[in-house]
Amino acid sequence: MDVYSLLKNTNAYKIFQADKARGTLSHAYLISCEDEGLLSSALSIFAKALTCEESEPCGKCRTCKLVEAKTHTDVIYYPKSGSKIVVSDVDEIIEKSYYKPLELPVKAFVLVDISKMTVQAQNKLLKTLEEPPENTFIIMGTTSVYPLLSTVLSRVKRLDIPAFSDGELKSFLLSNGYESDKINQVLPFANGRLSDAVKKIELNESGEVLELAKNALVNLKSSKQVAEFSAKITKEILKDFITALAKLTQVAIKVSAGGNKAEVFLEMIEEIANSVSIGALLFISDKIQVAEKAMFFNGNHQAVVDGILFGILEGKFKWSK
Repeated sequence: MDVYSLLKNTNAYKIFQADKARGTLSHAYLISCEDEGLLSSALSIFAKALTCEESEPCGKCRTCKLVEAKTHTDVIYYPKSGSKIVVSDVDEIIEKSYYKPLELPVKAFVLVDISKMTVQAQNKLLKTLEEPPENTFIIMGTTSVYPLLSTVLSRVKRLDIPAFSDGELKSFLLSNGYESDKINQVLPFANGRLSDAVKKIELNESGEVLELAKNALVNLKSSKQVAEFSAKITKEILKDFITALAKLTQVAIKVSAGGNKAEVFLEMIEEIANSVSIGALLFISDKIQVAEKAMFFNGNHQAVVDGILFGILEGKFKWSK
């Protein structure tokens, strides 16, 4: 799946391309992207943007193909083995940074996820980050900046790739042959991450959880029904159930308040907005946040489920339509 069409519209990519066009490229870039499944592909695109002779990476020339395959002699990816960059990798980067490029006018080192990089390795890389040899560029990726040393962050130009909107993800997935109905079912669970959306589509489980969340909001009307709904919310789907509730509630609040109605699962949202008052939705939203915190701190499954379901009932009772 070619993610270039998705990434080219991000500010991160536009800034990088503008730097290249002006001849003001930084010697080291940090590409921050929470979507771990997207990060490696994104870094490859930045590496191709750096090395391709065209103004935009063509994807067809020898350089682009070798960079994509991670086999170009002047564009070297790390870690070489394992899941994290270690001191031996940095030793090699330092040594090879002084070798002249063999084919290109530049040499590039691509470090895939430095959030997993050891502190010792980060410290050893500092001098090269600060004073790299001429025509040497370091493109680093991370899923989180928090494990990184402040001294590393101060020596790089940081470019953030934020979560994508539901509309952006849907448009991209449609262009890659995915069915509209399946896309709509997974978007509430994707949190703007392409890899999460694709994974959910392939698992083909999200539709049932989304429908269950919608039914809880619309059809739960008495304490007698709590046991019926509770039996369906197993430990395995609890996290996705809470995620679906949060997304549906959030968008239903916007629609009820007269906000954007161009949502990808609008029919379901309108059913919720027509059945549950905005006051109840706001109350339920608070209860969902409580449930999310309980989940984070390993709260009891049954207690979390009961808290959500009785919270929905309480909100609908206090602010009935």
